[in-house]
Amino acid sequence: MTSHVGRNYARALFELAAETGSPEAVGADLRVARDALFTQKDVRNFLSNRLISRVTKKKLVRAGFENEANPRVLTLLFLLIDRGRTRLLGEIEEEFERLFRLSRGVRKVKVYSAFPLGDAEKGSITRSLETRLAARVELETDIRPSLIGGVVAESEGQEIEFSIKSQLGALAAGIEAAGPGER
Repeated sequence: MTSHVGRNYARALFELAAETGSPEAVGADLRVARDALFTQKDVRNFLSNRLISRVTKKKLVRAGFENEANPRVLTLLFLLIDRGRTRLLGEIEEEFERLFRLSRGVRKVKVYSAFPLGDAEKGSITRSLETRLAARVELETDIRPSLIGGVVAESEGQEIEFSIKSQLGALAAGIEAAGPGER
C-alpha cells in the first residue's frame, strides 16, 4: 500500500517525466535505483541511519548513479535523503509504475480463484475485465482456497466479485428482502 507522501512524490516525478516525454526512461531508472538502494538491506540501513551525514549518503548515491540515472531520479534520491524518506523509494517506484500504466490505458488486475486457471479461462477473464474496465488488462492470478468457486478480481482498490459466495449472498439478500409472504 502506498502512503499519501509516497504517492505525492511519485505523482510529481511522473508529471515532470511526462512533460519531457521521458516517463518510460525515468521509470526504468527509478526501478534500477530501487533495486540497488531499497532491496538490499545493508544499503537501506546505511541510508536510513541518522548517524551518517546526508553528504556521505549523497556521495554514495552520486557515485552509483551520476552517469547512468536520469537527472530527475537523482534529484529525487537526494531529496529523499535530505528529508530522511529513503524508505519510501519502493512505494514511490510502485506508484510511478501504476501512473505510467494508467497513462497508457493499462490496468493491472489480480484475480483470485479457488483453483489454478487455464489459459482459456485467463483469456476469457481478461476479455471480460477489459470490457468492464474499458482498459487493457495485465492479468495476474493467485489461489484463494476460501473461495467455493468463481473468481474475485482486484484492481486499483476496486474489487469485482464473480464468486459463488457473492452470488449466494445476493440470492439470500433477495429472499430476505422479499419477506415471509412472498417466498
